Amino acid sequence: MIRRNFISLDICGGELRGVALRRQGTKTVVLTGAKTTPLPENTWALSVRDANILDRPRFIAAVKATLDPLAGGEDRIALSLPDPIGRILMTEVDSTFKSRQEGVEVVKWQLKKSFPAEAKDMQLDYQVLEKTEAGRYRLLVSMIVRSVLHQYEEVLSEAGYHPVLVDFHSPNLYNYYRSRLDLGNDFILVGIDGNQLGLQFFQGKKPCFHRHKRVVAAPAEVFKEINMSFASIRENYPGFQRAAVFLHCDWAERGALIDALKAAFERDVIVLDPKVERLVVKPLSYGVAVSPNLAAAIGAAERLM
Repeated sequence: MIRRNFISLDICGGELRGVALRRQGTKTVVLTGAKTTPLPENTWALSVRDANILDRPRFIAAVKATLDPLAGGEDRIALSLPDPIGRILMTEVDSTFKSRQEGVEVVKWQLKKSFPAEAKDMQLDYQVLEKTEAGRYRLLVSMIVRSVLHQYEEVLSEAGYHPVLVDFHSPNLYNYYRSRLDLGNDFILVGIDGNQLGLQFFQGKKPCFHRHKRVVAAPAEVFKEINMSFASIRENYPGFQRAAVFLHCDWAERGALIDALKAAFERDVIVLDPKVERLVVKPLSYGVAVSPNLAAAIGAAERLM
């Protein structure tokens, strides 16, 4: 029996990270291929409003170099985009919606002051998290300028691939750990990739806060940003003070960073080891080393399964 490949592409840290997964049995997931490709200088730049891809031919070549060895004829992929090019917000509404489109329009109107562009130019999706004690509905909202999203979709199409699931890096990183670790009911997930800082707070296993920020890759700057980000959360969410703190980080030297996080949160920090190598049942092709940086790419691919 030919088993289907589940392919993803995670764009993070100035490189493309691709993985191929397959099912083994009814529950086991195995990593059958992985490839990372640095993006050449002046090929790509992060922007919320403007074009991200500056050199289409070189970007397409990098996509093909990453995914072609993994795809095995599969053209459907999960696309994991950099957090800084979009927004993830929480909001509340009074009632549920008659249709998905009605919900999108209501949320657009409610959040229009938070948009980086005109409402008509925004691509938006939402997830209903829970009904509050006051009878309102809490939503998790993801948004991106439509022209920015379309540029990624177009170059992937030119490379021969079609994103059927699109999300941001941080939710895919969480998805990787969610099914592998007991993070508890109340927890904070700190994700650091180079100079990209992602902060996610969950209470009762439901997201309450998300922020992403580009920072100077120095412990003191991370400390400062965390204190600024969580200033209001500490008062509004009683679970924050007892929430466990987890760290996913690609820095080679973490000692000073961990000390800074302990000082910022006033508690111990649990450093996560994604143990990606456990998903490999035989040596990967193409001589690719299994890297912890593949966690978000794997988390994205698993959402296709």
